[in-house]
Amino acid sequence: MNRWTQFVAMATAQLTGRASLRDIESALASQKHLTYHLGSGSIKRTTLSRANQNLSSGFYEELFGKLYARCQSGSPSHKFRFKKKLFSLDASLLDVSLKVFPQAEYNKMKGAYKLHIGLDHDGLIPAFAAVTLGKTGD
Repeated sequence: MNRWTQFVAMATAQLTGRASLRDIESALASQKHLTYHLGSGSIKRTTLSRANQNLSSGFYEELFGKLYARCQSGSPSHKFRFKKKLFSLDASLLDVSLKVFPQAEYNKMKGAYKLHIGLDHDGLIPAFAAVTLGKTGD
């Protein structure tokens, strides 16, 4: 499996709210004409699982950095003037299954991670994002 095929599978999973590898596989199998046009072909859950375990996430971090730089250069500026740079901070809980992610125990009944986002008001694009355990303060 190449990076593009992995990206198509994971982006599809994220955008369509898929819950498991089997669910991702069946969703992509039902749309073979679309995966063909994207150049990714058929995707098996075992192959996707191995790719997610073995392929480094550094590639996607670099890709995000390059896309972020491109967005930053083309983003509109705001009409307000501030003496210093203005950021907004937000954190959202991401519910997860305790059976799958036991390390993410939020309380006895729930598992969660927390997504922290910093919004740069110069271009209205995120300046940073971090994922922590759910109990971490904002």
